[in-house]
Amino acid sequence: MSIINEEELESKIKELSGEVLKIRELISEREKERENLRNELNKVREELSAVINQLNNKRNELKSVKEELNKLRKNRDDIINTLRQLKGRRAELFQRAKELIEKVKKYRELLKMLNDLVGGKPIDKDKLRELIDKLEFEHEISPTDPEKEWEFFRTIQELEKELNAAEVISRIKEYISNGSQEVENIRKERMELGQQMRELYNNALMNIKNQIQDLKKRRDSVVNEIVQLKSRRDSLKSRRDELKTKILSKSAEIKGLRDKLRELNDEVNKYQLLLAAARKSKNLVSKKQEEAKVKEELKKKAEEGLQKLMKGERVSLNDLLGLGLEEDNEK
Repeated sequence: MSIINEEELESKIKELSGEVLKIRELISEREKERENLRNELNKVREELSAVINQLNNKRNELKSVKEELNKLRKNRDDIINTLRQLKGRRAELFQRAKELIEKVKKYRELLKMLNDLVGGKPIDKDKLRELIDKLEFEHEISPTDPEKEWEFFRTIQELEKELNAAEVISRIKEYISNGSQEVENIRKERMELGQQMRELYNNALMNIKNQIQDLKKRRDSVVNEIVQLKSRRDSLKSRRDELKTKILSKSAEIKGLRDKLRELNDEVNKYQLLLAAARKSKNLVSKKQEEAKVKEELKKKAEEGLQKLMKGERVSLNDLLGLGLEEDNEK
């Protein structure tokens, strides 16, 4: 029975030792897998940190681009407001010039009418005044003549009419000249304003518009890069969380395997103790069997010696002692 138990114990120990070896190999494999996962996790974290830094830099760049865009838009709006003011000023000048031209036209018509009244000949106001003064002086020093008196008054009236007409014509001509000069000044100012508007539009405004378009393209490019970086960041975060979950799972698996290994080692130790006990028991049984065999042989020799002695044959003391030893053992 002990031999069978010993063989069963050895078989069980061998079986358990094989399982222990497999568990240790599994633990080693899982630890390597976990270490690989940890290395990959470190790389993912490094890349994630780099992507986050790039994302922050791009956000700062986008902020700078937006601020620059706002400045350019303000400058553009200021230029547009200036152009509107200049345009409004040109419109005011145009209206003023239109009114002046209309007045000058009326004054010209009035001047023509007055010229027609005076016969269309030029009138010298100074000569008229001299002539009137001369006639009045001659009238004062000349003897009184009713007919000449009447002629004198008619002449003076005609001359005063011509003088009044000359003064009116002179004022009208002055109005026409001043109006025409103001129209010319307005025309020049409108030309200057137009040139200023063209320069503002072609140089300043178009330059700002081009800069705004370039910045919009740059802004769109940065926004696209931010979208891609966010996608990459989210992907890395997902991979990081996935790796952390796998590492935790591997650690739990390794812990379970180590618990299993501990149980198997306990089982192996238990069966090894049982095997040692079985072997010790076997040795004791073998020893007792050997002792019993020796005693049986001694007893047999003693009995043979006793029979010989009863027959009167010579028997050695050792043969007889074997019988006595057996009796002592039985007692």
